[in-house]
Amino acid sequence: MKKKMLLALIATVVALGGCGGSGEESLPTIGGTEIASTGESGTDAATGENETNAATDENETDAVTGESGTDAAQENAEDSYEEQIKEEIAGIVKSADSLSKELVSVNELYAKYDDERAQAQDQMTMNEVSRYGMLVWKAEVASLLERIKEDGAEFYGEILMEYEKWESRVPFMTEKMSEDYKDGSIYPTIYAYNEAMRYKKEAYDLACTLADIRREVDFVFPDSTRCGFYGDYEGSSYLTITEGMENGTYDIVIHIDDTKELRGFGEVEDAPDNDTYLLFTSDDGTVKGFVSHSNLEASLYVTETDNSVVGPEGAYTFSFKY
Repeated sequence: MKKKMLLALIATVVALGGCGGSGEESLPTIGGTEIASTGESGTDAATGENETNAATDENETDAVTGESGTDAAQENAEDSYEEQIKEEIAGIVKSADSLSKELVSVNELYAKYDDERAQAQDQMTMNEVSRYGMLVWKAEVASLLERIKEDGAEFYGEILMEYEKWESRVPFMTEKMSEDYKDGSIYPTIYAYNEAMRYKKEAYDLACTLADIRREVDFVFPDSTRCGFYGDYEGSSYLTITEGMENGTYDIVIHIDDTKELRGFGEVEDAPDNDTYLLFTSDDGTVKGFVSHSNLEASLYVTETDNSVVGPEGAYTFSFKY
């Protein structure tokens, strides 16, 4: 119901010049410099324990919880960042004079935490820090839901119900968009990035809904990307687009009715409408065609096939983008 309403709302705003935009989101860049330590060293004058002994005690496994000091420290650090991020989001909401400017500022906040990830001194630290970007967009989503509850109470119940259903499937969508990296050390970072982008897309949809409720007719998306999860997030039929390893290429998975699946790559062609479609070739070269995409859906149009998975001139559409 929410998505049907969003279609109508988005169509209304688009007609007035809103809910649009251009630009691409990139996969996180790997590498960087060491993050400055915030810890203190030396002997505790009150307890007589030095830092080394304290660190040893903290890293011993708790016999009751089974949790190591290191794990507990990581959880405490994330909890601290989560509270900090919520405060930063609240500050952005308070100072922004439009929802469009608010999203620009949230993107800047995400970039700040992504810089911390990029500067991590090793892969393990990078994997840990990469979750903070997801917390940014999750906090923005929570803020937007609260404002929809206040300003559009008549819509809130169904929007919340659909949101909770969608959120329960975020791990599934994120896993499917990250599985090419599943056996690598970089997987947690890629997973965190794709998870963050799912919440970012939801934030954009909710902001568009709130803009329509408030009649902010000049609302526009600060950016957009062809990357995303299209179709049924319950999992029976979907199409995913993620950035490829080479510039201008995209990895594409087309999953049809839980019975057929195509994996391949898409390339941007030098054509007037290259922002709305990709030339598709399956990994084994047996299927070719093109994938069209928008903020609402994606479609595969088959031009060449060996008929083993899809038929000639077949067309498959996957409604809604997540």
